[in-house]
Amino acid sequence: MSHSSHKGTTAYFQSSMKLVSPANAGEWSAKMPESVVGLSGSCVLIPCTFSYPANGKTYTEFAGIWYKENSIVYHTDTSKIIDSFKGRTSLIGDLHNNDCSLKISSLSSSDAGSFMFRIEIKHLNKFSYKKNEVSITVKETPENPTVSVEEEVTSGKPVTATCAVSHSCPSDLPRVTWSHAGTHSSPSQPQNHGQWKLTSYSLTFTPSREDHNKHLSCSAEFKGKTVTGYKTLKVKYPPEIKSESSCQSKNLTVCVCIVDSNPPSEVKWFGPDSSEAFSSTSIKQNESLTIFTLQGWLGFPETIQCFANNSLGNSSITLEAPQNGIITYIAVASAVVVVLACILVYVVIRRCGNRAAQLRVMKNEQNEMKTTQNKSDLENKEEKGSDGDIYTNCPKGRVYDNWGVSIGLKLISNIDNAIVYNSTGSHATECDVRPFSSDRALEDEAVYANM
Repeated sequence: MSHSSHKGTTAYFQSSMKLVSPANAGEWSAKMPESVVGLSGSCVLIPCTFSYPANGKTYTEFAGIWYKENSIVYHTDTSKIIDSFKGRTSLIGDLHNNDCSLKISSLSSSDAGSFMFRIEIKHLNKFSYKKNEVSITVKETPENPTVSVEEEVTSGKPVTATCAVSHSCPSDLPRVTWSHAGTHSSPSQPQNHGQWKLTSYSLTFTPSREDHNKHLSCSAEFKGKTVTGYKTLKVKYPPEIKSESSCQSKNLTVCVCIVDSNPPSEVKWFGPDSSEAFSSTSIKQNESLTIFTLQGWLGFPETIQCFANNSLGNSSITLEAPQNGIITYIAVASAVVVVLACILVYVVIRRCGNRAAQLRVMKNEQNEMKTTQNKSDLENKEEKGSDGDIYTNCPKGRVYDNWGVSIGLKLISNIDNAIVYNSTGSHATECDVRPFSSDRALEDEAVYANM
């Protein structure tokens, strides 16, 4: 059995009400963590329990002592405590119940180090638990609070958020504030969180569309040190069409409908009578804002309606679409061109029809002329037949002999400039050629006789 003693007078913690049970008796041993972490400016707790060999006896007078290295930081006789720890240490456990837990307040970085517990029991012995030293670490900055809230909340419906704050001293809780207005609840009972305690704070609030993608923050103030935790809110809300939505006309008529909603909205475009629907030319998404664009050329309505809807509601706006002067001019010019083209086609068709009619008339006239010519030829043939009687004895008598035939052929050739054929289709002989009349033949004979 090992034990150690310290010089000096020892003050004992006495109580007649609570005694150490012999069942708890055993050997000299203690149970405490190897290290604890405290926040600068706050307090820190060292949980501790101990046992001793009672040997069936009951002891009522105890003195608990805590050391930092060789300096006394806690003693029932406060005069024995070093100045740097006076008024800052207290034994929060009951030694009669084997509880030796120590609290150190207003912790500073100089408090870091190894701490040991010693028990002095009157009429028994004194013992220092050197094998159970505790290392204290001082943290300058507290941990950020943890904010919890539903992943998605709906605009106009109340929701509750919690802020969990980790601290080393339940008796010295931080001051907690929220970034959003709402109803605050009392902090929960501290829960173990490793070596620290965890206290939760609640806030009940009603989110709006303005809270979407905004931080819900919780701040904890520890003796001049403030830390903040936050959660980004995801708020669902119905569509709202922004006042910046409008139509403009340059070369084209362009209408823009800007919709703020979550989830994103679908947009339909309608003409003045709502019967004619148009599809967006382009869609651009920018977080909760969606920009719908409609472009038009000729025949664009003077007013256009933008209708937006999602799972939470709908909204609409009617936009004035200014008529572009250039577009109107082009429309009028196009109409004029169409009319002129129709007139030109009509004139061409009409003139072509007249020419065809003239050709038919000319052809008919030619046919009539040919018919008249044929009749004249027939009449001449008949006249030739009567004159030929004079020459019926031509083969035998040959009135004009070869000279007369030659003259007749020459005359006929000069007149018609053609080859003369007889009725059988062979070349005409001198007897086949006859003058037009007997008088004309005599005249011709006289003329050539004088040559």
